[in-house]
Amino acid sequence: MGRDRRWSWWIAAAPAMILAAAGTVTLLPRPSFEDTCPQFERVALDLLASPEPARSHVEIGRFDISYARKDPDGTVYFIQGGGLGPSVSSGWAYSPDGTPVGFDDFTATHLGGPWYEFTAVWRT
Repeated sequence: MGRDRRWSWWIAAAPAMILAAAGTVTLLPRPSFEDTCPQFERVALDLLASPEPARSHVEIGRFDISYARKDPDGTVYFIQGGGLGPSVSSGWAYSPDGTPVGFDDFTATHLGGPWYEFTAVWRT
């Protein structure tokens, strides 16, 4: 009889432990752009070296990139998936030659080295 009682406590404790583990994983800090920058740079350099102008559905760390495209000036734009709406794009630009020119209503913030975070509003 004593064994059954201890077993029932274990069964009651199991869901609490699972919830505690799930909560811990949820609360852990997610990797930032800075943490995944080497992976972004690998994709940028690979794209610049390849004949293809763009790549679709690129996943880098926790970031879902709708597409990455290169410009003739050597800038690679990483456009985030699920953006800010149909007329607004945001993401990062790899631009070793300085501030990227961008497209339409474009603003860029320098993050360090060749990296910029940008937002672009498409004008129709």
